[in-house]
Amino acid sequence: MTTTFLSKSQQVALQQALISSKLLNSYTINSDNTPSSEQQAYSHIAVTLYRFNLQKIKWSSFLKTAISTATDVCQWISSELVRCQQDYQAQPNDALMIEQHAFFSGVFSEELAYIDALLGTEAQEN
Repeated sequence: MTTTFLSKSQQVALQQALISSKLLNSYTINSDNTPSSEQQAYSHIAVTLYRFNLQKIKWSSFLKTAISTATDVCQWISSELVRCQQDYQAQPNDALMIEQHAFFSGVFSEELAYIDALLGTEAQEN
């Protein structure tokens, strides 16, 4: 696996989010590190963003899901998501969506790289 700056509990949260979203099958999580609710929310948002990258969801659906996940857990990311949703609703166009996608891909770059590495490893094992 590639080197990651994510803590063990962040990795566990991502693994759990991947399993619950059915992107990862029968993966054994070997850790005593319990993720915080904030780590779980970040992981769920990262997995949803990953699914968007796979073209399985629409941008408006990503924003709606991410907002509901972040509300009451991650104030700053929730505020950013709401701002992006308002901008997108006011002027839904590809340029705005690309800009917002780039922003969130940057915010979740470590999580997305970990997901890529983990799913790449699973695909090779099957």
